[in-house]
Amino acid sequence: MDVPGGVIMAHPKGAGRLGVSAARSKNPFTAIAPRCSVERHSRANEEAQLRRTTILSVLVLVIGAFALLAAGCGGSDEGSAGGTGGGETSGGGTAVKIVSDLPLQGSSAAQTETMVNAIKLVLSQQDNKAGSYSVDFESFDDATAAKGAWDEATCAANARKYVEDESVVGVIGTFNSGCAKIEVPILNEASIAMISPANTAVGLTHEGVGAEAGEPDKYYPSGTRNYARVVASDDFQGQVDANYMKDKLGVTKVYILDDKDAYGKGVADAFEAAAKDIGLTVAGHTGWDANAQNYKALMTQVKATGADGVYIGGIADFNGGQVVKDKVSVVGDNDAVKLLASDGFVLDSLFDEAGADAINGMYGSAPVLNPEDLSGSGKTFLDAYKQQYGDPEVYTAYAAACAQALLDAISRSDGTREDIVAKLFETNITDGIVGPMAFNANGDPKQGLISIFKAGTAPPWKFVEAQQLSNE
Repeated sequence: MDVPGGVIMAHPKGAGRLGVSAARSKNPFTAIAPRCSVERHSRANEEAQLRRTTILSVLVLVIGAFALLAAGCGGSDEGSAGGTGGGETSGGGTAVKIVSDLPLQGSSAAQTETMVNAIKLVLSQQDNKAGSYSVDFESFDDATAAKGAWDEATCAANARKYVEDESVVGVIGTFNSGCAKIEVPILNEASIAMISPANTAVGLTHEGVGAEAGEPDKYYPSGTRNYARVVASDDFQGQVDANYMKDKLGVTKVYILDDKDAYGKGVADAFEAAAKDIGLTVAGHTGWDANAQNYKALMTQVKATGADGVYIGGIADFNGGQVVKDKVSVVGDNDAVKLLASDGFVLDSLFDEAGADAINGMYGSAPVLNPEDLSGSGKTFLDAYKQQYGDPEVYTAYAAACAQALLDAISRSDGTREDIVAKLFETNITDGIVGPMAFNANGDPKQGLISIFKAGTAPPWKFVEAQQLSNE
């Protein structure tokens, strides 16, 4: 895959049907008919006639009840071919369910709450329909309060819930690549479509710098891809970031930090490889402990190398605010020693967690545009979003784009999990919320970008420039 062009300025189930048991039941008459006495022969004929009349009446009622039950529960098989996906609604349509899987606690919460709202808005604008299908939605949290970030056990448990709920045909998520690496193979075996607004780890979809051994094949035990994403991957981001630090920020020697997480380590490795390729000296590469009280000793080590730039790969949830504060207090402010971080730090919440003084002048990259830089359908959608929910964040529109693509795939499908996956990979949306949307065979977007943002003294992050990517 190449990264053509230069930097541009942007102006910007079986179906979960109710079944009727075929088990033989007791004759209902035997439970209610009185026993007859043989001692009073004068009443025998009357009681026999009464029994016959009662039996006939009860049988008529039972047959009628079973006929009504069969009519109400049997229904038509339309929309449920293949045994998974649709359940009929009382109105005669077919209902399916999609879910979101995002960390709703920790530093990312303000961001991910807007993403859930965006999905709800897309559904509302389409009257909770996808073609002839009625679509239900449920939001799931993959974070825990104790961790303040995504949690491995929670991600696995969530994925198993989706598999067990036969009405679930699609998942929007995850936010963090490490969580995706747990969920994708579980969902793959059940042929559930998954589309992410934010995962950027290389190995989720293809081989490349930052991918681990066995990736991506180990995530697809069925042999068929079920996962796509609407953003560019870390190999692109690392390459763009390294070039930006060298060519635009004038950095000659960079120290690399990562949070030891799958995403953070991956993007940092991609940055390091790109830096070496372009002659940007790497002074060191260290992972930080998310549970440390401070990073002054680490930053003293960074300062001793004489690095005039620091690159951070990771997510702010892992004590990122403290990392930034200690970098500024020990190594130097962001004018003296340039600071560029990957998209896990491009959060408005970082202004509070690190403090305006520490974040001022810091740069961040992300595979997205700022909300105000979207045009066309994106601008129309975000105007509606603002009216209902207030200000969006950088990934808000990308969650909406996932919902748009998933609903489009459902609308063109026969309602089964397998066919929805197939239709997702045939997506061709020309006027999407974040622009044209289509996926290559790996599940990567055919078109993408990496944007550079700069922090001021108050949120939001200010867009600087973007580089377009081709990934056919």
